[in-house]
Amino acid sequence: MTATPRIPITPKAVLAVLLASLAAAALVVVAMALLGEYTKTRGRLLLMALSLAGFWVLALAPSALVQRERYSIIGAGGLAAAFLGFLLVATGTWAPPAADAYWKVTAIVSIGAVSGAHLCWLLLLRPRRLPARTAWWTAVMAASLVPVLTGVAIIVEIKAAPFWWVVSLVVIAQIAGGIAAPALNHLGFHRLPSPHRRTGKLGPSGEDQG
Repeated sequence: MTATPRIPITPKAVLAVLLASLAAAALVVVAMALLGEYTKTRGRLLLMALSLAGFWVLALAPSALVQRERYSIIGAGGLAAAFLGFLLVATGTWAPPAADAYWKVTAIVSIGAVSGAHLCWLLLLRPRRLPARTAWWTAVMAASLVPVLTGVAIIVEIKAAPFWWVVSLVVIAQIAGGIAAPALNHLGFHRLPSPHRRTGKLGPSGEDQG
C-alpha cells in the first residue's frame, strides 16, 4: 500500500530554524551594542529576525499536526496562517503602508495564526479523562471563537468595554483550558472509553494517550 505523502515540514526542522532566527536576532543586538548606534535599518533587521522567530513558534504545532492524516488540513491551514501573518508583518516593516486597512488585516491574520497554532496543539492532545476532555473542549471552542470575535471587532471598530471584557474571558478560557487539559489527563480520573480501541486505530497523535 502506497504511503500517504507528507508535507516536508517537520517539528525538528521548524525548531532548528527557530533557533537560527533567535540567534540572528541576538547577533543584530550584539552588532548594535558594539557599534554603539541604533539605526532604522538595524531596528528593522532586529524586528525581522524576531518576526521570523515568532513565525516558526507558531508553525511548530501545525508542522506536527500536518503529519497526522486525520487533521492534516487543519495543520496546513495553521502553517498558511502563520506564513501569511509573517509576510504581512515583514512587508509592513520594510514598506510601511499608509492605509489603516493593511494593519487591520495584519492584526486579524496574526490573531488567527496564534489561535490556529493553539488549536493545532490542542488537536495533538485528545485527552480521554472526563475533566481533561471538558477542559480540552473549552479550549478548542475558545480558540475557534477568539479570531471571529476579534476579527469582527477590528473590522467594524468595536470599542465598547463590555464586548472586550467578553473577549478577554474567552481568551482566559482558551489559555486555562489549554493548560488544564494535559494536567487533568494525568491526575487519576476515570478514563473514558476510546472509540479508536474498538476500531483498532490510534489517535491523531499516533498513540493511545491516557
